[in-house]
Amino acid sequence: MKKLELKILLLSLIFFWGLISWYGCGGSDSPIDPPVEEEQQEEEEEFPINVNKTFVHPGMLHSQEDFNRIKEKVDAGESPWLEGWNKLIANSHASLNYLASPTIKLIRGGNSAEEPEADNYSHAMNDAAAAYQCAIRWKVSGDDAYAEKSIEILNGWAQKCEQISGNSNVMLAAGLYGYQFANAAEIMRTYSGWSTQDFEGFKQWLLDVFYSLSSDFLVRHNGTCISHYWANWDLANIANIMAVGILTDSAEIYNEALDYLINGNGNGSLKNAIYYIHPDGLGQLQESGRDQGHSLLCVGLLGTICEMAWKQGDDLYGYDDNRVLKGAEYTARYNFNLGAVFFEPYDNCDNVNHTEISEAGRGDKRPIWELIYNHYVTRKRLEAPNISLIVKVHRPEGGGGDYGPNSGGFDSLGFGTLLYSLE
Repeated sequence: MKKLELKILLLSLIFFWGLISWYGCGGSDSPIDPPVEEEQQEEEEEFPINVNKTFVHPGMLHSQEDFNRIKEKVDAGESPWLEGWNKLIANSHASLNYLASPTIKLIRGGNSAEEPEADNYSHAMNDAAAAYQCAIRWKVSGDDAYAEKSIEILNGWAQKCEQISGNSNVMLAAGLYGYQFANAAEIMRTYSGWSTQDFEGFKQWLLDVFYSLSSDFLVRHNGTCISHYWANWDLANIANIMAVGILTDSAEIYNEALDYLINGNGNGSLKNAIYYIHPDGLGQLQESGRDQGHSLLCVGLLGTICEMAWKQGDDLYGYDDNRVLKGAEYTARYNFNLGAVFFEPYDNCDNVNHTEISEAGRGDKRPIWELIYNHYVTRKRLEAPNISLIVKVHRPEGGGGDYGPNSGGFDSLGFGTLLYSLE
């Protein structure tokens, strides 16, 4: 009898041990159906922040080494750089005939209680694109006329524009046009014809008019609860803060952006912007259930931020096991019908609930993929099958003015085929 009881006990232990092993190893999860959700347990990853950081110039989206490579390839007529160059010079913003239209008051969120006048932010988005495109055209061609056109635009804005006005949308204007003007200026700082007085005045203008709003937004979020604003709002302002930090050689400002990406509580931190990593390794964005236009905007901003940091020696691309790649692959896969994606329900502090991925704006074309592709696939030799297919279809990428007249077509500076293609 004792032997029988011992055998039963032994069999019971084996049975329960098998159950524990089965569930502990995820044996109940099929490759088709994701597991019943439990909060993801994520280990905090250390990310070094250097309070004494010094900066490389030019060093936002492009380095001097980049420009040397681009010029060499274009002069040699090599593909795909030549196709990218032809796309740039065909754009009306990259023309000596372009006429800028700076405003005293930049309005986004007009016709509102806060600002009765109408929106005029299209002036800023077009002029920032033109300043950037002319700066690129100067660096590649060596024609100083394009340098003069770029600084004419930059000086015009710094000398005329006094404020950004509107409802809460002023924060989007500060973030988007701030980082874009700063990127144009970072290229033009290498032009001897831009006077020290004008360059210093331009930097102060960005600090006073753009950076001040972006910094305040990340701290207060206009007095709302922490997840009220979508990820793109935070990301646009993070991009601006980082760009201004680089332009003004301020480690404090640059690290403000870096710290928020790693430790921030809002939706712009990397672990919130890329909200959930699914069992297949793809990363759902915080905005995936909202619409695809804003999801693509987030991908573009994430690429911009990561590249600026990369140029300054900080690897945000690789943070948390290439989290940005996972988010970009998820977004590419769904938007261009390259396969099904999982969806994890999302809700925020305002009880906005998403239970499925949104089809709104699906397949929108934006110049955001070459940058991410060339980092992960060409630089790092990693696989990105969905992005790789999109890049081939969308080449050559254009920029502001090539994707319609609305703000979405100007959110990314673009021309990735020319600017980011690597061997």
